[in-house]
Amino acid sequence: MYTTDAQVRKLMEEMSRHGRVGMASMKAGMDRKTGRKCLKSGKMPSELRQPHTWRTRVDPFEQDWPEMVKG
Repeated sequence: MYTTDAQVRKLMEEMSRHGRVGMASMKAGMDRKTGRKCLKSGKMPSELRQPHTWRTRVDPFEQDWPEMVKG
């Protein structure tokens, strides 16, 4: 399961209230270790994700596609 930006925002909000990673992480709905990693990175999860650029299987239309587009 991925950590969302909303969870990290909630984590930051709770950290400013309590100052305790365990309590803030619990209220944000994540594990204490995950909360600590998020605080250490200082970035939102959407900023850390890399785009998916590779294919998981061969494109069955690769050779026929130009002909399909023309006609």
